[in-house]
Amino acid sequence: MNKGERTKHLILEKSKQLFAKNGYNGTTINQIAKESKISEATIYKYFKSKLDVLITCVKPDIHDICMEEDFSKYSIEDLLRLYVEKRIIWVEKNRNQIEILISETLRHPELSEIFFQQIYRKTPIEEEIEARMLAKETNFHLEIPILSLSMITTIIAILNLQKSLMDTDPHQITNEATNKMVQLILFGLIGNKSNE
Repeated sequence: MNKGERTKHLILEKSKQLFAKNGYNGTTINQIAKESKISEATIYKYFKSKLDVLITCVKPDIHDICMEEDFSKYSIEDLLRLYVEKRIIWVEKNRNQIEILISETLRHPELSEIFFQQIYRKTPIEEEIEARMLAKETNFHLEIPILSLSMITTIIAILNLQKSLMDTDPHQITNEATNKMVQLILFGLIGNKSNE
């Protein structure tokens, strides 16, 4: 990575933190420059505007957790457990971008397409869950985008709750919280509580 790429990466990382914490309107180019320890002119060397910084923050690098495997071999319980665990990892890795997308999409229609591509697209594991719902392996059919958005917002809420209770940001959901989420999903979709 050359110096220019490092500078642009630094601007984006600091911007993600500020936009996630303060929102778009509560963040200024001056704040981004101060946090990045560069001049405002340097930011404008890489980005046309603050909106360009916002869009770039959420667009290029929302990481995906590998969900490409044969999920048909899993029991519905194991499939849902795997889904919850992978979704938690995905949210933890992309928390700032997701928080920005959720909070800013209504104010900035430019983000809507990115929001739908990142939040509402079906992963192979979600396609398998949907097939199991259609095969009546669960008690009811829940639309996958609703399941996905519910999972994402619940994970964000748990992370924020842990942060407020611990006076520090844990950046990860505790194992206990993960197990409770898995049980909630299993109980809600299958209709009986797992023995674990």
